Parts: sequence; structure tokens; C-alpha cells
Amino acid sequence: MCQAVWLTNPVSKEDLDNYYTDNYLPYQGSAVWGKYRSFVERSQVQLDKRRVNFVSKWLNQKDEQTHMLDVGCGNPSFLDLVSKKLNITCTGIDFSDLGWRDKTYNHLNLRKVSMEDFQPTELYGVITLWHYLEHDYHPQATIEKLYNCLKPGGKLIIEVPDYKSMTAKLQKSYWQGWHSPRHLTLFSAVSFREIFQQPKWKILKHQRYGTMDAFTLWWLGILEKKGINWAGNMEPKFWPLVFLKILTMPIFIFEKYLPFGIQTLVVEKKI
Repeated sequence: MCQAVWLTNPVSKEDLDNYYTDNYLPYQGSAVWGKYRSFVERSQVQLDKRRVNFVSKWLNQKDEQTHMLDVGCGNPSFLDLVSKKLNITCTGIDFSDLGWRDKTYNHLNLRKVSMEDFQPTELYGVITLWHYLEHDYHPQATIEKLYNCLKPGGKLIIEVPDYKSMTAKLQKSYWQGWHSPRHLTLFSAVSFREIFQQPKWKILKHQRYGTMDAFTLWWLGILEKKGINWAGNMEPKFWPLVFLKILTMPIFIFEKYLPFGIQTLVVEKKI
């Protein structure tokens, strides 16, 4: 893939559980923030709302019943909001059920299964991959499978780190978009054009910002450089985080105009 980067010695799939443990920060959720968990939960709600609003712009309004698939759904709060706000039938898949094991989502179809083993029961109008594709061992095969999961005219929405961004260049090995060994492949606009070629696909939009706050990725790199214990309590980090966010707000307010580390792609299945 032209202008993509990838790990040449990835860990085996059998060893993945050693890297996606209960202490993996996205799986820990708001509880790891202690008495400040309500602030973090509100932040997640805002992220989910941004994603729902983004998806709503790409729905086929002619479809009476839209089915949506979220790949690598983790904590399915986004799917929960989609189902309630957009009246969409939602399926979420992940190789781990740690994100929903202790919760009840009767209105969602949540399946603990890898993309490789996933067998769809219908065609989807929208498929979302929020920071999933960089984790995938076989992105080309996954994209081909997703093509077969989509209706003609269906949309594929992908958000991934942008390794050609300013923050990646500044933070170097500490930039959390690398996130080695969990991230296996990182993409660029050129590599996306190579992957999503006509006549099967049409790239509708490529933007170098996303629903995820670019500040968050940069801040995680700051913590990585300081040698943070990711399994530890994040409560003491809360007010330094707030202070740093306020301090850098005049910079990150330009994230829609400067490449700060996140990119989003919308692709349509043509035939």
C-alpha cells in the first residue's frame, strides 16, 4: 500500500489478550477517573453525539429501514445513541466483550466475534470503524469483506490516526497514533486512494480531523513520554488535563484546518 506504514513483526493474535487486558484504558471507561468520572462520562456523551451527527449526514434518506454495523464497537454507547436518535437497527462486533459485559443493551445486536469470523445476516446501509482499521491484521481482506456487507450505495465511515500530522512529527515515538504493538497499519490519503478504487468504490470525503478531539491523542503522547502506568488510577491526572486543555485551546481550535493527528474517510459502494 503506497504511503502506508505497518508493523513488520506484529504480535500473534493468540497473544492479543496480553495487550487488551482489563487495564486497557478504553476498556476501563470512566471508572478509572474516580470522583471525576461524571466529567469523563459527559465527554463520552459529547463524542457519541458528534459521531451520530456525522453518520446522520450520510444516511440514505430513501431507505425505510437502515441497518448499521459498527466494527470494533468496544463500549457500545455510540450504537446506543444511534439506535435511539436515528431509529436504526444496530449491530456491533468486537473480539472482546469487555466493553458491554456488565451492561444490558437489549435493543442492540452485540456480538463477540472477530471481523474475520463475522457472518452478516443482512446488508448494511452504513458501516462505521471508529479507530478500528489501524488494529486490523488484514486491512485489505477486511475492506473486501466490508464491501460484501454493504448495500449498493452504502457508506463506509472510517476514522483513524493521521501519521503525517504535525503532532506525529513533533512527538515522534511518543505519539499515541503509533500505539505499538496494538496499531498495525497507519494510512494516508494516497494509500486510501489505492485501497478504495473505482469502479467498486467512490471516496466521498477525506478530512484531516475527526470526531475524536485531536487534543486527546496529543495528551496521551505527553503521558507516554512521562512513562505513565496505564493500569493506574487516572484521578490525579484530571486537573492537569483540564489545565493543559485550556492552555492549548488557542492551538487546537484550528484542528479543522491543520493536521493535528486524526483523519476521517467516507466511502460509497458503487457496484
